Amino acid sequence: MTKPVIALDCDGVLLDYCKTFGQIYQQTFGKDVVVVNPRSFDAKNMYGIEFTPEEEIDFYTKFDEHGWHSMPMLDGALEACDLLHEAGYELVCVTTMSEKFVEQRLRNLKQHGFKIDRVIGRQIHHKLPNDFLKQDEHPNPKKEAIEKLKPVVFVDDLKRNFKDIQCDYTKFVYIDGEHTDDHPNLNDDTPYHYRYRSLIEFVKDFLKHEKEMLS
Repeated sequence: MTKPVIALDCDGVLLDYCKTFGQIYQQTFGKDVVVVNPRSFDAKNMYGIEFTPEEEIDFYTKFDEHGWHSMPMLDGALEACDLLHEAGYELVCVTTMSEKFVEQRLRNLKQHGFKIDRVIGRQIHHKLPNDFLKQDEHPNPKKEAIEKLKPVVFVDDLKRNFKDIQCDYTKFVYIDGEHTDDHPNLNDDTPYHYRYRSLIEFVKDFLKHEKEMLS
């Protein structure tokens, strides 16, 4: 029998993009970084960083070279995935990134011990990677992938990644980091089914009320 699929976003759900951002900044410019807003969604705001156009290009060149395969786990993410795997679910990572970095992301997850064998990368084309924070008129980059996967659950920390998905039986789980800065979730009214603060919080509740939550 085919295992039911649970689709998981990566940055903000499984891995810590913001921590890696600070590490790559130090490597690129040789400057220490200090967290000034620990509850910021945007990594630049978290560290109070302002790039010149040239610095931004240098930074993201370095990030593309070293960042995607070296991210630390978010607290509880590995335990959550282990619990879902043991419960009989197939886990697939659906992430907004260029397909050329998918193998690095999969290697990163495998190095941590995640029982995830497939990463699907879907890219939004912008001039710079952080531009997606400012643009809301593009089509949902994950729509096609989720509709093909037909997961029983799709977990993401951006509500707009649930937009326009036509999967009547897929439950949308929004991971709400309760961020304090101006980020894409604040004014987004895209509907979802469940809200939790972390993946592990969702999984523990889900496995207790599985039939009810999937009905």
